[in-house]
Amino acid sequence: MKPLLTFGIAAIIYALTTPIAFATCLPNSLYITRHAEKQDEKNNHDPNLSEQGQARAQRIADILADVNINHLFSTPYNRTKQTLAPLSQHKNLVITEYDPREQDTFIHQIKNNYCNQTLVIAGHSNTVPSILQDLGIHFNVSLGKYRFNYQPSIILSEHEFGQLFLIHFNQDTPILEILSSDS
Repeated sequence: MKPLLTFGIAAIIYALTTPIAFATCLPNSLYITRHAEKQDEKNNHDPNLSEQGQARAQRIADILADVNINHLFSTPYNRTKQTLAPLSQHKNLVITEYDPREQDTFIHQIKNNYCNQTLVIAGHSNTVPSILQDLGIHFNVSLGKYRFNYQPSIILSEHEFGQLFLIHFNQDTPILEILSSDS
């Protein structure tokens, strides 16, 4: 009986600590964007969108007008919430705030709580790249015949606003498409 009990305990520990492919049901699609252009206000850590940014926010809503979206997520800053505001109004969806400092928790929730749903996420130049990487987006980089052995960082400059990243999952493999919200 002792070997059976030992086996049973080992099986429980294995089941609790090993990710099981069928236990996770990923979202159908994720649209991820950096906030639109913000007003240039010195000493204001939470500026609103500029006119140009408001126009971009409307273009994002227009691009996604025919997409069946289930949830909108934004950091708690004016510029990210305002980027999703036209889409929120058009789709009659509430914008749920997430804490960019708790990104691991947020990514875990995305991967486990939104089975077959379509999500739109607004972030920042320093959070969107890491969200993409945490969701499994990797770029293969080579220079001539030399292939880098490490995953380079995805970088968005402080002046890039037009990318709308679309991730679909083929089984557990993320597939990236980059759309543009430029006029």
